[in-house]
Amino acid sequence: MKKKFWNNRWATNDIGFHMAEPHSILRRFYEQLNIAPGQRVFVPLCGKSLDMLWLASKKAKVTGVEFNALAVEAFFSENDLQPQQDEMNSFARFRSGDIELLCGDLFELDQAQIQGARACYDRGALVALPPDMRQRYVSHLANLLPAGSRVLLISYEYDQAETHGPPFSVPLKSVEKLLGANFEVRLLTEEDALSTHKGLQQRGLTWLKEFGCLLIRK
Repeated sequence: MKKKFWNNRWATNDIGFHMAEPHSILRRFYEQLNIAPGQRVFVPLCGKSLDMLWLASKKAKVTGVEFNALAVEAFFSENDLQPQQDEMNSFARFRSGDIELLCGDLFELDQAQIQGARACYDRGALVALPPDMRQRYVSHLANLLPAGSRVLLISYEYDQAETHGPPFSVPLKSVEKLLGANFEVRLLTEEDALSTHKGLQQRGLTWLKEFGCLLIRK
């Protein structure tokens, strides 16, 4: 979506996508990322996700990227963290312990700025993007990650006619079409999830599938 849209969502605290605890799919399938202690995991469009704290608790180094400064500031203040701040090229960088957040445009990111990450966790990036932006995102992701890198991707499928996104419906067939040229796509789990997404129920959804995939960079 356009930056103006997301800036307005954060400014008005319209952030129903933010979860109050680490995601169950991350907790169940984290080991599929093959992250050794001290290795880095990249979290695109991270918001203020508590998943990053959970990843750091597993001794991973975390680099999140988020363009909205309110989200970045909220992550540290709400978790009682006092970050060091500096600049990294076009990004404002905030660091505390094993977590660093880069505040800026995801599409300006290069491999050096994620310090050789070979693991990525995408809970809210692909599904946040409308169809005309997805190919650019997946191409950029493929350019950032070297061969053998692993991505844990969480996505949704629902009747897009019932409500607008985000999060958008990006079913497994779309994931395979978008990413198949550069990644091996393995379905890990698929679950009925409407009961745990009250906000989407209120927007009129009658069914919702949430699924997790492991992507392996070819």
